[in-house]
Amino acid sequence: MPVDGYLAVLWDVGVFLVTFAAVYAVGRRVVVPLAERALSTRRIQETVASAVVKLVHVAVAVAALRVALDAADYGHLLSIPPTVVAALTVAVGFASRDIASNLVGGVFIVTDPEFNIGDWIRWQDEEGVIEDVSFRVTRVRTFDNELLTVPNSQLATSAVVNAVAKSPRRLSHTFHVDDDEDLGEVAALLVAAAKGHDDVLDRPSPTVRVVELDDGRAGVQARYWIDRPSREAFVTIRSEYLEAVSARFRDAGIDLPQNW
Repeated sequence: MPVDGYLAVLWDVGVFLVTFAAVYAVGRRVVVPLAERALSTRRIQETVASAVVKLVHVAVAVAALRVALDAADYGHLLSIPPTVVAALTVAVGFASRDIASNLVGGVFIVTDPEFNIGDWIRWQDEEGVIEDVSFRVTRVRTFDNELLTVPNSQLATSAVVNAVAKSPRRLSHTFHVDDDEDLGEVAALLVAAAKGHDDVLDRPSPTVRVVELDDGRAGVQARYWIDRPSREAFVTIRSEYLEAVSARFRDAGIDLPQNW
């Protein structure tokens, strides 16, 4: 190829790169912020809004690519025969089955109104707070401040517990006491400890029931309800309730086993 030919190719490549960078920069600085602002003015779930913004990013990149190819006179590269497109689709499909399943899982997650950024979820042996949902993975922050990158297909096909999807939320604890203790007094102390906490709801009211009798011990279960649960509220209220029960039992001379 003569030198002029090389220079022409370099010129076209330079035009392509400069045009792509310019159009993409404009899109990132103008189109994406406009989309974010438009979404923020509407009552749209954060998970859905985040997915829409990611789609806008992709659209900006595709538009920049198309404009750059046309500017460099390479637009004909997009005119691929249908048979070639079909063959490429099949090849890509076989090579990226996991990616496709994660994309499909991401669609189900984003469109699920009970699965949102900021929710506290549990699945298999893991739990944490959803940080972000992308096309391929969901990022979950654990309570040890670790960041888990979970394939969307795993969450879409597993039993996932959303601990904060509904309000109010019931908490329950089982206490073991000697079966010769006055179980009526035990129940009254457990209810009083729940009613004495400012964050425990009056309705539904706290309840207590005997759930087991074994080896000279009685299992007494206390149940109470809290509003708008979060991981922090759950842990704090539970800890304060157990401390209040321990103090009331100690004052009443009721012993609890060391592993309660």
